[in-house]
Amino acid sequence: MANPMRNSDFRSVVEPVLNEVFDGIYDQRDDEYKQVFNERTGTPRNRHEEPVLAGLGQAPELPDGMPVTYRAGSTHFIKQYIYKIYGLAFALTPSLIEDGDHASLGPTYSEYLAQALIETKEVKCANVLNNSFNSSFPGGDGQALISTAHPIINGKTFSNQLAAAAALSQTSLEQMLITLRTNGVDNAGNYVNLPSDKLVVPPALEPQAIVLLNSTLRAGTVNNDVNPVKIGKMLSGGVAVLTRLTSSTAWWVTVDQKTVRKGLTVMVRSKVKKGMEGDFETGSMRYKATERYDVGFTDPRAAFGTPGL
Repeated sequence: MANPMRNSDFRSVVEPVLNEVFDGIYDQRDDEYKQVFNERTGTPRNRHEEPVLAGLGQAPELPDGMPVTYRAGSTHFIKQYIYKIYGLAFALTPSLIEDGDHASLGPTYSEYLAQALIETKEVKCANVLNNSFNSSFPGGDGQALISTAHPIINGKTFSNQLAAAAALSQTSLEQMLITLRTNGVDNAGNYVNLPSDKLVVPPALEPQAIVLLNSTLRAGTVNNDVNPVKIGKMLSGGVAVLTRLTSSTAWWVTVDQKTVRKGLTVMVRSKVKKGMEGDFETGSMRYKATERYDVGFTDPRAAFGTPGL
């Protein structure tokens, strides 16, 4: 008696094709979130805990012959990243495989599957900024990402929000950059250099942002003054446009990731895993993809912002 062909016999034929299409979409796409989020590998457990330490303040003068002063260090707060699993799958029926339709439908839905995972990550990352002025979405210090009252030691605070909400303009952008410089302090209250990197905007503000960063003279005025943003190379990272931002008026300035290394973060527990197997009961061939990560921020100094007008 002849042995019938089973859908599991086609796994070695179908799976490599689907993987190739999936990888082509997932790995080669120009992801928006990577412009402002730093992707890091987290602790191999169910969560990643990132302690933020308080500094030691300034060093006092030591009179001749006097012993050095000791100060006790402490943990300022602990930021937790709790990993979530995101995944999706589709199934090819025995008829599709038997009739050869998997050759066209399989790759198509593999692309859709890759796009679904990408869109999920884009939305999750954009929502960190969408909720950045909302106290219901606090970071490890108990404050929203953009707040006028981020706590530091000795009951003091610092602000990474423009004092008065303002629409994006030459004047407000310059004020934001000044705020970044003057309010840049560590958890001990010491001033730190926070070099600006990117101007982050929704699509509605993209044209205005390009004008502000690239005009040689001050934009929107009849003055012949030079544009300090361009001349001073204050936003060397350029404009980052995030399509999934929900506000058409809010905007942010991010700080160089080399300076604030634990800022806006995609904390990865496991990268994309792809798999294919046959379903004994239905005879379908199932293809799935999953990944595990969390998004958020540890150091709020990674971004300064305003809800705009």
